[in-house]
Amino acid sequence: MHIPPQYNRLMPYMIVPKAYEFIAFMKNVFGAEEQIIVPRSEAVIMHGELRIGDAVIMLADATENFAARPAGIFIYMEDVDALYKKAIAAGAVSSMEPQMQPYGYTCGFTDPFGNDWWPVQGAV
Repeated sequence: MHIPPQYNRLMPYMIVPKAYEFIAFMKNVFGAEEQIIVPRSEAVIMHGELRIGDAVIMLADATENFAARPAGIFIYMEDVDALYKKAIAAGAVSSMEPQMQPYGYTCGFTDPFGNDWWPVQGAV
């Protein structure tokens, strides 16, 4: 089996409303980098790929044929406090303030596009 070097064996594919705004949120909060953006029209993304570290998230705009599909994402990050503050400032809604859990320092929030994020700062 051949997996291209820019991809992983498993990658989430998120269908979101306002994909360009989602990309801006991801860049601002997570430091995501665009890998590929294929527009369907000036305001609609047919296919996009964002890279966060060695992870790739694929995405597309929701359309009449493909409804938005919110996701729940667990992600290891270096600074949960800073990430949480950025997310809330960028319009996310808190579901859990940063705190220590048995599996590491974590928080939770829902982004403006309906996705739940669970960043963790290392395991204990």
